[in-house]
Amino acid sequence: MEQEKRFVVIQVPDLNWPPTLKIPSKRFRLFVAANIADVSKQMVSDFALAALNQGMVYFCSWGPDCERFHDIVDEVLMGDDIDKQKFAGPNSSDIIMTTWHEKDSLEDAIDFFATCAVPTDGFASVSDFRLVICVANQQWAAQANKSLQSAQFFV
Repeated sequence: MEQEKRFVVIQVPDLNWPPTLKIPSKRFRLFVAANIADVSKQMVSDFALAALNQGMVYFCSWGPDCERFHDIVDEVLMGDDIDKQKFAGPNSSDIIMTTWHEKDSLEDAIDFFATCAVPTDGFASVSDFRLVICVANQQWAAQANKSLQSAQFFV
């Protein structure tokens, strides 16, 4: 029996974690399509911290300045590794993975997210839910949803 494809695509007006968003699993994979060229480092850090607190174990960014987005998420993770290790995995080898897709089309980046964004072993079995957040762009949300509808997911 094929495992249910579990994902949701949402569109938000700005880069703030949706306070009413309910994640249906302890851990999840996150893809964000956004233009963060004019977004402060603090706002990106706050968003990353909120996602991590909700259980994010794999992060993909796409859109203008997505490499910067990725780097800020990595900085938040490094600060946690040095300090509290609140986001550590069940195994000492587990890490939260991050990627950016500056040169990919949205469709190709979503395909990577569906097929290649596989967390490390300790996180993989509890993180089959995928969340796509598109910031201030309904077209991106519609395209991401269409791409995920036809995707062949890898657990």
